[in-house]
Amino acid sequence: MLGTAVALGAGILFAPQAIAADKWGPGYLIPDSSGKPDTSHIGAYNVPGVDGVAYCGDPELAGPDAAGGYAPARTVTSWTSKTTGKAASAEDLARAAYVLGKYGQTKNDEQAAAVDAVVYTYLEPGSTYALPDGKRALERLGYSNVPPSVKKWATGYLNEAAMFAGPYKVNIKPVDGALKPGVKTSVTLDVTSASGHKVPGVKLDLDVSGAAAGAGSITTNADGVATATITPAKDGTVDLTAQAKTLPATQLRALTPNDAKAQRLLLAGGASSAQAEVHLKAESPKGGLVVTKTAADTKKPLSGVEFAVKDSTGKTVATGKTDAKGTWQATDLTPGTYTVHEVKAVEGYQLAADQQATVIDGKTADVAVKDVKIPEQPKPKPRPVTISVLPQTGA
Repeated sequence: MLGTAVALGAGILFAPQAIAADKWGPGYLIPDSSGKPDTSHIGAYNVPGVDGVAYCGDPELAGPDAAGGYAPARTVTSWTSKTTGKAASAEDLARAAYVLGKYGQTKNDEQAAAVDAVVYTYLEPGSTYALPDGKRALERLGYSNVPPSVKKWATGYLNEAAMFAGPYKVNIKPVDGALKPGVKTSVTLDVTSASGHKVPGVKLDLDVSGAAAGAGSITTNADGVATATITPAKDGTVDLTAQAKTLPATQLRALTPNDAKAQRLLLAGGASSAQAEVHLKAESPKGGLVVTKTAADTKKPLSGVEFAVKDSTGKTVATGKTDAKGTWQATDLTPGTYTVHEVKAVEGYQLAADQQATVIDGKTADVAVKDVKIPEQPKPKPRPVTISVLPQTGA
């Protein structure tokens, strides 16, 4: 019975079958290249002492039974075909790792056979064992006991790996301008494959410092994009780290036989990770105050009047004098309530009372200050003086 395919993100999940087609593992017994029946196998192998299944990598060598055991698994950084003597490209190794990592660990006969065909295609490029045109590759998929679906799935895996195989890169789109404390800001993220395609269905774990909210996890959508919301706690730097921990494998893991006449084996499964970090600036929008100074009696501007601006704690944050037009501007003020204090008036005028002004949303607030003229002191009125005339004495 054929497996049922269900689309999920970039790939396909297949309903597993419980029984493998032969003693070696999931897949099918097929004739060897000379036509001898039931002496070859297309699919995966159950290897004693190995957790999971593995796939053969050398089609013209003896099977795992002739290996005499295998050395511990190692990471493969290069691969040379023992059939053609040619080295597989780094791109093909990564694509083989993608298919083995995502689809290799299976009990489904069709799926295992498709993965096997894909592995030979990547490790034996241009040979008779490579799809789409290799004679032996088509022969292995064309036997009567191998369902036609196997070739269809193998072709699908090859196309998918070309789009979505790694290595991977996490991308965080920078925010235009600074973030604002206490204000939610959206940040877009994606994970791109080696071919530059955005990968859907990738879970990203977020770590945010310098923000009141924003940590957690998000998953890229069908278009390969995810959106995170960050709320900075205060002015300063917000450090955002995004990590994808369960991406498909980007490197092969191989088992080397103790007897060189047997095939090397490639382990199924495996995963890779990628992360990125950005440092975002959180800053309250800056505003200011424009003080306009006039005389209360003449309505004319007063220049040279000294002012100081104090914040809510009483700290002086700006000082200055009015110009010839009677104005002075304090800039670079964060939102809040300020006190405008007249420090020194011009001669003949009284100091004005303090005024409160509020700066909001980075705008400039207008403050009108009028000075009252010092009243002139009344001149004392002269008092009449009476001088008594004393009587004269003597002659």
